Amino acid sequence: MPGERLFWRLYPRILCLLVASLAILGWLFRTLDSTSAKLLFGGLATGALAALFSWIVSLSVVDPLTRLRDAVRAYAEGELNGKLHAPESVEFAELADSFNEMARRLAERISGLLRRNNEQEAVLTSMVEGVLAVDTEERVISLNLAAGRLLGANPKEVQGRNLQEVVRNADLRRFVASALVCKRPVEGDVVLRNLQERVLQAHGTALRDPAGRGIGAVIVLNDVSRLRQLENMRRDFAANVSHELKTPITSIKGFVETLLDGAMRDPHDAERFLRIIARQADRLNAIIEDLLSLSRIETEAEAADIELETVALNETLTAAIHNCEAKAAERGVRIVLEGNPQFETKINSPLFEQAVTNLLDNAVKYSNQDGRVELIVVHGENEILVQVRDHGCGIAEEHLSRLFERFYRVDKARSRKLGGTGLGLAIVKHIVLAHRGKVTVESKEEAGSTFTIHLPAPGALAYAPRIAAG
Repeated sequence: MPGERLFWRLYPRILCLLVASLAILGWLFRTLDSTSAKLLFGGLATGALAALFSWIVSLSVVDPLTRLRDAVRAYAEGELNGKLHAPESVEFAELADSFNEMARRLAERISGLLRRNNEQEAVLTSMVEGVLAVDTEERVISLNLAAGRLLGANPKEVQGRNLQEVVRNADLRRFVASALVCKRPVEGDVVLRNLQERVLQAHGTALRDPAGRGIGAVIVLNDVSRLRQLENMRRDFAANVSHELKTPITSIKGFVETLLDGAMRDPHDAERFLRIIARQADRLNAIIEDLLSLSRIETEAEAADIELETVALNETLTAAIHNCEAKAAERGVRIVLEGNPQFETKINSPLFEQAVTNLLDNAVKYSNQDGRVELIVVHGENEILVQVRDHGCGIAEEHLSRLFERFYRVDKARSRKLGGTGLGLAIVKHIVLAHRGKVTVESKEEAGSTFTIHLPAPGALAYAPRIAAG
């Protein structure tokens, strides 16, 4: 029995104490004369011996208990690395060993849980997709950084809050409610209308405990705004290219049928109709040439087959001006080269000449009669700017974001009348992207336009190109 082992461990101390006490009492009894004095002293001696005996026993029991209590408090506060030293008592030694083993196992389990939690946090943090978890009351359980960026919320501040307080979006709330009640995974689109409209592709799955009861739902959000924009642009491109090719073909077919119906017998009408056919054929050829040129530039840029060499811009810019001088002279427009065109940078001269020529050609077309077009070269801190500025009709602000899309026209009737294919600015954009640069535009109606090519200066970091369907 544990009590018996404790008694036999204390037995030598108790025996020594009794022998010493009996010896002292025997001596006192021999020296005292009065019987009452002997009884009184004997009672006091017995009480003292009892107190001493209790104190000895308490030292062997209370001290180990106190150390065990302190150790348990430390465990409760999370300090599981400390080790409880075994007391001399076998019973308390076994209890201490049990506590040490419990602390070791708890430390291992907590360490494993923390490691798994950190791994999950690392995975969620590094995910491009947004992950949102809610309970059955639509309170936020977890929100990763990507979801926080998409929804405009701070992940550390939204835990425990109702989803409606975090995101005021009816589409998202309806989707979350559907994910909570559906037994199968659900998916759909959520449209966020903040500073700009964004389309999120959402996948939702109900969360269930081991007993099969619903405890919430997890929603994975993927921003597909760019993909949808590209899909729309490709769809518009297919419609536009069909329309642009169909127009001259229809015109050619119509005049050929008119000639076959007898108009060819009238020399005057025959010549006029043939000139129209030739003009439409030239327009059709120009569209095809521009499409082939655009495809070739994209292909070479993606394959990094475009060779760039460090040259001064002066010769290339002068050649672009010469390409447009005849058309400019017809309208009385002067093209002026300003700034310092002797700056050197890495370009592909033929391609860059084509880009500047396209910008100058547009500037001449949309300039006022007897106007002025400036070709300006400016050296910035980390870039070289090549600007083409006109003082013509300008462009409304709502058109600026789409100017570089294929076949996009601000004034379709006027553009076709001036002989444009609708691909000139798209070609400019892709040539500049192939040079690791970018092109921007500033314009106001009736105040002219300024198109700026931004080229990285030698030694500067290139702009990250973003290949698009526009």
